[in-house]
Amino acid sequence: MFRKLWAATAASNLSDGVTLAAAPLLAATITRDPAMIAGITVAQRAPWLVLAFVSGALADRLDRRKVAQSANWIRAAAFAALTAAVLADTLSMPLLYVVFFAIGTAETLYDSVSAAWVPMLVGPEELTRANSRLQTTWVVCNEFAGPPIGGFLFAAAAAAPFALGTAGYLAAVGLLALIPSAARGKDEPDGGPFTVRSVREDIVAGARWYWSSPVLRALSLVAAAGNAAVAASYGLLVLLAQDELGVSDEGYGLMLAASAIGAVLGGMAAGRVGGWFRPGTLILVTNLLSAAATAGLGLALGPAVTVALMALDGFVVLVVSVHMVTLRQQIVPNELMGRVTSVYRVVAVGSFAVGGIAGGAVAAAFGVPASFYAAGAAIAVTAVAVLPVLSNARLAEVVRQAEAAADPADAGTVAPGTVEAAGAAAGPADAVAAGTAATGQVATGQAGIGSADGGPADAGAVAAGAADVATGGIAPVS
Repeated sequence: MFRKLWAATAASNLSDGVTLAAAPLLAATITRDPAMIAGITVAQRAPWLVLAFVSGALADRLDRRKVAQSANWIRAAAFAALTAAVLADTLSMPLLYVVFFAIGTAETLYDSVSAAWVPMLVGPEELTRANSRLQTTWVVCNEFAGPPIGGFLFAAAAAAPFALGTAGYLAAVGLLALIPSAARGKDEPDGGPFTVRSVREDIVAGARWYWSSPVLRALSLVAAAGNAAVAASYGLLVLLAQDELGVSDEGYGLMLAASAIGAVLGGMAAGRVGGWFRPGTLILVTNLLSAAATAGLGLALGPAVTVALMALDGFVVLVVSVHMVTLRQQIVPNELMGRVTSVYRVVAVGSFAVGGIAGGAVAAAFGVPASFYAAGAAIAVTAVAVLPVLSNARLAEVVRQAEAAADPADAGTVAPGTVEAAGAAAGPADAVAAGTAATGQVATGQAGIGSADGGPADAGAVAAGAADVATGGIAPVS
């Protein structure tokens, strides 16, 4: 069943990748105003700041397969309307904004749903491999295949890339139909009447669980720092390449390709690398390497060194993303996954805007290389600051408690007071992941809801960063 979800994700990711090149090209046929063209990205990302919490609540309350299919229907309809407008020569910037706001809204739904789906299709021991495949597929479709295809098709016919995107989303709908229903389990507590108040309460429960888990907050802080650093540095990479390194447009393209190649290799090697390091050590080492690579780019030591540093950065970012996603899967109760992921993603995605603004300000004041130094420093400082929370011992205890509570065979063997001890060591929500799951009860209005189904389905989330925009070829940290 996972292969069907994998194929559906590839189809929708390819549609996303095609538009990365085609959307700005299409906008450029209407206006040459940079602010108006940039507005497309704003329109697509805005739903993550205004609708993500609602999408997370819906993902936990409704049949996840149907929600995922509905999200792809929305995206297909939006692209179909855009294709028709291009063919009828009725295209306008307001229409583009509406279309990409709809695409962004659908992304919040799909990503929130998929966050709780993969662990329902694979066992705990297969989560890292599944996440590696999804992350690698995202890079291949969004970085390698999608943009060139989009550019080629647009040159042939302006409507062609969006017609292909429509077909890709429809294919994803069909593939998702082959997966069994992903509704709430029979043993899960009823969510109650579907009202505005109930949705608000669901959102609050997810936000409380997120906030009361020191481990999850630390993971989101690492992701936010990494994404902000990407926006602050790689967003100015073209200036570094042209002004400091003197590379041609073709050379700049090769630099971006090196980063994507490193990311693909990182996704393929993530499982093996995870066998070399314990989780806390892996997060620290990969972030320090990313920090060094990012700061090293600012030195502008030459095209060859820059390409090597970008490949290294792409590699370690994909490795750490895969393992951070797996950690979330292991500690967040499945029935809360959509809501908790939506909060997590708002923090991670929102950091792009902060990083972009900060990077521009640093570059204006001290020069473009300074933005790379500052970005590298931010990654390193954050990785060291969260080390006490993301220590190997602490992560191992939180994961062990969550796994024991999620397994009905082991739930009865958890000694009294064990959960409380875990809570003292790892924070209230980290204990709730184990404690409320052992009883299968919902603590209304409390920090979290425990797992009731047990087994592999309660491990957690998918590679939620799959739909994000990568800046300069570096995939977003998840």
